[in-house]
Amino acid sequence: MYFKLIINFLLSFVRTIYLFEAKKNSKLISYKNINLSKYRSLKSIKNLWLIHYLKKNIKDKRFNQNQALFVLYHKKEIVCLGWMYIGSNWIITEIRKKIFKKNSIILFDFFTLPRFRNKGFYQKILSLIRNFNTKRTFIIYSLKSNKQSIKGILNAKFKLVEKLKKL
Repeated sequence: MYFKLIINFLLSFVRTIYLFEAKKNSKLISYKNINLSKYRSLKSIKNLWLIHYLKKNIKDKRFNQNQALFVLYHKKEIVCLGWMYIGSNWIITEIRKKIFKKNSIILFDFFTLPRFRNKGFYQKILSLIRNFNTKRTFIIYSLKSNKQSIKGILNAKFKLVEKLKKL
């Protein structure tokens, strides 16, 4: 455990994060056989696999920190999920750096189940989240080395606005 913490600390000095922004969709986007659900508490989730996944990865505690979980379903099957935080201050743990983005919604920690990867679901969940009725700016970030994530973010009509490093 300590070894992993030390490695992540050292890597935080050399990693580069790309920061992307987008406004809400001008037109409502929808996809056939795809639904997006938003959860604000663990109690509202009925899917046992999802509950187990959140508890196993200690992500269920995020609900207590004013974070919401978005889950993308394709034909009633979970394909992708990610988190949203409405606030101006955020710590990007990959580089251990605090950012301040006024009037923003931070999107982070997305995960697509392995058998659904490379099928456009990541781009779809980001596009559907942008249907959220708000005047705030959506912010999402990715490691520079995560080419697939960057491709999905750009396909969801986010614009690269900043490159961040720890130093």
